[in-house]
Amino acid sequence: MKRHNLCVLFVLSSNCLVLFLLFSWNDYWGRYGIYFHLPGLFFLFGSTRLSNRNGAMVAFLTGLLIDSTTTSYFGLHAFGLTLCHLIAREGGEGMKATRGLRPHIYQQVANLFLIATLSISSFAQSADTAFQGLDRLSIDIIASQLLLIPLGAWFLAFQNNLPQFEGVESSSHPVTQ
Repeated sequence: MKRHNLCVLFVLSSNCLVLFLLFSWNDYWGRYGIYFHLPGLFFLFGSTRLSNRNGAMVAFLTGLLIDSTTTSYFGLHAFGLTLCHLIAREGGEGMKATRGLRPHIYQQVANLFLIATLSISSFAQSADTAFQGLDRLSIDIIASQLLLIPLGAWFLAFQNNLPQFEGVESSSHPVTQ
């Protein structure tokens, strides 16, 4: 039980770290009119490597963190990532090897689904300004999907290497030379 909780903690921590880096990246590129929306990164590892309950919990908590920092309805990303987790859980038998094409297709489709859901909710809020920002939305979608290809491969490989850190013991003795 302790090992499963530690693995969940590592996955959630890695999601938080990458979200922080992504928010910093968006802060920089937002000045130039590009926003990278990449929630499709954060559900796949939990759906293939964690138990269903733990993976859904990690996806939900990561989605809540995304919702707290974006201008979307609170819970939109949380429920969207949980839904993507459940769909990937059902079709996840062939995704144990992260080097294949199937995990990246799941990431791309899930990312498009979550962007479309966010866009529809923003269109429902104000249809007048939504049509004016349609060209920016299309640029953001293309840029996000293109960045998701290398970033998704890197993040899956990074999360695959997380169990190596479970055996690391912290020592209270300082390192001397």
